[in-house]
Amino acid sequence: MGLLIESQIKSLSVAGLHLLAKDAERRIGSHVAGGDPVAAYVDHQKYILDLVQEELKRRK
Repeated sequence: MGLLIESQIKSLSVAGLHLLAKDAERRIGSHVAGGDPVAAYVDHQKYILDLVQEELKRRK
């Protein structure tokens, strides 16, 4: 699944990347705030954030 996510992220516009990053941040926040967070879910959202950051750096 990692390769699929990576290829989809590369096809997003800069605005789309920013929206995806905000979405991942909000998902982490609401998941953790809800109590008893699932580490795998949080780790997956962090992985998406990392991919977005790397893609934004690559485009500069």
